[in-house]
Amino acid sequence: MVEEADKTADKRGVSGEIPVIEAVEWRESAPGGGSAAQVFRLSDERFAIVKFPENPQGELVLANEFLCCQLAQYFDLPINRVVRVSIDERLLRLPRNDGKIPATFSGGIRCGMIRFEKPEPGQPSDIFASCSNSSELHHVILFEQLVCRQDGRQLLMYALEGESKKRFGAYDYGFAFGGNPNWTIDTLDPAPAPILPANDPFTGTAYGDGAPLAGFIDKLRTVQLDQLNLTLMELYPPRWGVTLDAVNALAKFLVGRAESLVKQFDERHRPQQLEVF
Repeated sequence: MVEEADKTADKRGVSGEIPVIEAVEWRESAPGGGSAAQVFRLSDERFAIVKFPENPQGELVLANEFLCCQLAQYFDLPINRVVRVSIDERLLRLPRNDGKIPATFSGGIRCGMIRFEKPEPGQPSDIFASCSNSSELHHVILFEQLVCRQDGRQLLMYALEGESKKRFGAYDYGFAFGGNPNWTIDTLDPAPAPILPANDPFTGTAYGDGAPLAGFIDKLRTVQLDQLNLTLMELYPPRWGVTLDAVNALAKFLVGRAESLVKQFDERHRPQQLEVF
């Protein structure tokens, strides 16, 4: 479910709005997952894993995916890129009649994650040994604390033409913001507090001086509420169960979590700097 971002960048309009891309062909059901996602070929010849609001997990899964992927793009993380996909009802008739998709799925604007070509599962040990961007796993782990992910981490590896080493990507952020998958404005404050990772995922040992985390922490230091609001507003609420008020509340929630992670990092890994002040 991860975009081949290194090959194809999102085509954005002058306004910055993420464009709606037409699906032109249903290909297959996506393997695994609880949302019965479907694979479509898009008009630009990319392939997208598309989630429908009628899925068993509910429509908020679409919003969670979209918002997390937008945040990941903002932080330049190896997490799938997302597009709004226009699904014509006619594309669903044959697979529906053949019993290959749920009968309740309908056409409309849906959430699509651009997939990598020929991905393979990746564990931290495989990523450390085989992937040129393995150091970014530390940042992904921090990001999942930022967005309060509630399910297990999903990782893939893929190869790019002309590169000797593989790369990894993370995907599947339907259970985020403290929800399983549902959340509301009222459930944000009681959500589990962010916890700064203590151990290196590759070695299992303590981070020591915290250097592998520092790059993402520095990005969190500069996070501004208005920047996060703009990023989240790419959803153009109300959409998929998320209101404008919920997006505004979510931006404040994320700023608070960013500040908490930065504070934990400084107290654990930079106490001498705190003493100066």
